[in-house]
Amino acid sequence: MQDFIPGQRWLSETQTELGLGLVEAVEGRHVKIAYPATGETRLYARDEAPLARLVVGRGERIRDRAGRELRVLEARTEQGLIIYRGEDSSGLIHEMSEAELDDRLSFNRPGQRLLAARLDSDHWFRLRYRTWLQGMRASGSPTQGLVGARVALIPHQLHIAAEVSRREAPRVLLADEVGLGKTIEAGLILHRMRLNGGARRVLILTPEPLLHQWLVEMRRRFNLAPALFDQERFESIRDDNPFLSEQRVLCGLEWLVESPLAERAVLETPWDLLIVDEAHHLTWSETEASPAYRLVEALASRIPSVLLLTATPEQLGRAGHFGRLRLLDPARFHDPAAFLGEEARYAPIAALAARLLDAESLDAAGRSQLAALLGDIEGLDRETLIERLIDRHGTGRVLFRNTRATIPGFPRRELIAHPLTEPDAYRALADPLERLTPEYAHGPGWEAVDPRIDWLIATLRDLRPAKALLICAKARTVLELREALRRRAGLHAAVFHEGMEIVERDRAAAYFASVEDGAQILLCSEIGSEGRNFQFVHHLILFDLPLEPDLLEQRIGRLDRIGQTQTIRLHVPYLRGGPMEMLFRWYAEGLGAFEHLCPAAAVVHERLGERLRHALADPDLVESLIAETRTLATQLSGELAAGRDRLLELHSHRLTRDAALVESIAAIDAERSVVGYLTDFWDAFGVEHEPGPGGSLVVRPGPQMLHESFPRLPEDGLTATFDRAQALAHEDREFLTWEHPMTREAMELLTASELGSAALILIRDDARFTRATLLLEILYVAECPAPPELQVEHFLPPTLVRLLLDAEGRDRAEEIAHESLRGDCLGHNSKLARALIASQASRLAELLERGEGLAHGALESLEQEARTRMHQALGDELERLSALAKVNPTVRPDEIARLRHRRERLDALLSRTALRLDALRLVIAH
Repeated sequence: MQDFIPGQRWLSETQTELGLGLVEAVEGRHVKIAYPATGETRLYARDEAPLARLVVGRGERIRDRAGRELRVLEARTEQGLIIYRGEDSSGLIHEMSEAELDDRLSFNRPGQRLLAARLDSDHWFRLRYRTWLQGMRASGSPTQGLVGARVALIPHQLHIAAEVSRREAPRVLLADEVGLGKTIEAGLILHRMRLNGGARRVLILTPEPLLHQWLVEMRRRFNLAPALFDQERFESIRDDNPFLSEQRVLCGLEWLVESPLAERAVLETPWDLLIVDEAHHLTWSETEASPAYRLVEALASRIPSVLLLTATPEQLGRAGHFGRLRLLDPARFHDPAAFLGEEARYAPIAALAARLLDAESLDAAGRSQLAALLGDIEGLDRETLIERLIDRHGTGRVLFRNTRATIPGFPRRELIAHPLTEPDAYRALADPLERLTPEYAHGPGWEAVDPRIDWLIATLRDLRPAKALLICAKARTVLELREALRRRAGLHAAVFHEGMEIVERDRAAAYFASVEDGAQILLCSEIGSEGRNFQFVHHLILFDLPLEPDLLEQRIGRLDRIGQTQTIRLHVPYLRGGPMEMLFRWYAEGLGAFEHLCPAAAVVHERLGERLRHALADPDLVESLIAETRTLATQLSGELAAGRDRLLELHSHRLTRDAALVESIAAIDAERSVVGYLTDFWDAFGVEHEPGPGGSLVVRPGPQMLHESFPRLPEDGLTATFDRAQALAHEDREFLTWEHPMTREAMELLTASELGSAALILIRDDARFTRATLLLEILYVAECPAPPELQVEHFLPPTLVRLLLDAEGRDRAEEIAHESLRGDCLGHNSKLARALIASQASRLAELLERGEGLAHGALESLEQEARTRMHQALGDELERLSALAKVNPTVRPDEIARLRHRRERLDALLSRTALRLDALRLVIAH
């Protein structure tokens, strides 16, 4: 067990970006390390801490927090702490305890490694150079956080993610219609905010049935593994607050409400981002609120960033809609009556926007109305006018709402009904609800009497070789159906249900997706298929029908999603004369829910659900119920269409800008630079890789790897792809991008180590070098340590400063490119390398000193340029928001205050940017 004492300085071996660590406390078998440079604190097990003690050698430079710099002469230890004795620039002698060291100091010793001929392969030096360049390229890019997700490049989803995640502490309502991808939008926002430092600790709350969907979506699409909390897990963690043990937590809202201990603990936990799915279940009125609403309200008051997801923002009542907006900004949305009045006043704005969007010319009255809203409009083109109207529109900044009517790319649905005779055994069941899923009430042997089995076998034979997805209510039916198909027809089915582990589901999905020898049908329970992409399937079999329209649409939505290429054929086998037929007719004739999305279905069900249950038991009630359902659905849908808000739709997706974002990501995909980088890295590290099935790549640990393990590579290997289309079709394959954890952690592994920090090559190039020439390639990195939430990398990411000094100290970096210097590496010829370096030792020392001066000159320019970019970007946004706040109250004062505070802190921190010598390569040309 390592000996830790408060005041000692340690470095993280796995997260060097944290800066210099300070031992704060030693508590039993744990040690608490603070990283003041980035505002982080970590708790480590003492005997397994990935930490290295900082010991500064003689001749190296140190600096205290006041900026005083010393060259170390000697060191001694007093009471477990190192005391350094050194001289300052005036030659005066001072002492400095390690506890006083500047938290932003970094220590890399490529100079000593080169002079001692401790050399690496030139391959690693070149990889190191490429790694820093890629980091510079990605930081602050408009595509950062959007490239690495396993998602199709759908413009409106990318637009919402980019717009929301760039805000200071965003608080928004995502209200796209079913099938438009709210979960993907939330995942993209989370993924992007995690990469840019805006969301380290995240809490995701969903209804219990959706927990598995979120777990699968986050893992498969975004490489995020939230910890799934329930009562058992909560009680198994012995800490005072179990939620502090994880960075990202997923749990059911119902469980939190029912567990006072868990509720108190979750409220005491510091979170950066709260995501709440199915937010329309949070009921609120001026006189009362549900327990779930009150809990979310308490959380939202403590957490800076909040995402609420709902597909029905207003259909369940204006009071409920106001209640959800109130969660996002209670200061702004405090009076329902005032809110309704403001909404009415914004109606003319939306009408003006619609006329502009339709390229209608405005008459004098229209232009006068615009001028009253926007001020002087002379000389402003149509696009600028629309932009300004969007900024001033009521809930536009907090609400995003896309509808199928405005988003192209959805397939057509075709209903294929299959009426079957209900067996006597089912008709004998007294409860009409039991007759909707009669196999449960009947018990063992139901498959021998159920006509749906023979129908299913015949249908699969008719459809062959087309694949089909079957969804039913329960996992037990899935398993019994699989056995019946195998025993009676020799058909092998893949299965998906909630009792399976995620790895098992992956295997089932791969078996189903395989073209050559895969299963023709996948049997899914209600929740077993959630979070999966089955867009390569075009036949959906609804073995039974749920009572709730939302669940029916959720089932159909497994195939009917944006990007689906063919007509979706819905096969519905129902039993004639009983509740199954009644429910089928209610959906087909009343709601028209099979062939079209019915936006009003949830409200219709809320109003008529009780009558529907009565009609299932009494056929005489069916005709009138269907007629009333049709009338109500038509009326509500008409009201929704009439209230269509063109300005809100435009705010929620921007065709021109969205297309440009898609093109940028597609260009990165096509570039495929990550392919060469990772394969080069694997080759150098000793990781084996070979072509796999269908254009994939099989990656395995090699017997001669540099270390025992490679980041994110399991012992038994993995199958991967660099192609987005392949990744979407084969979810069992890892989708490797620049943002994948394997790539990022490999890059961090390299830059945090000494690998490639010193190299020597011999090159022969008679055209460029007519005589023997010595060149010293120097790589400095300029870094500005700062807390992640300040997002300093948008303005000054870790920046590579490359110098190429000849023997006379002239910098030839502009003249001779890094890529052009290729030769024989002397990393494995230590005798020759030592002789060459020893013969040039004094000259190398002079060149290193010369290089430091040149690099510091470059640093001044970098700092100034970064500060200029920062003030320009944040100043422009502050100016826009401050002006906007005068006309649009949805701009929160705290948003402006946060932005101003961020600018002030960045201004101070950028002046403290430090240079670090990262790597050296000696080039001998002859």
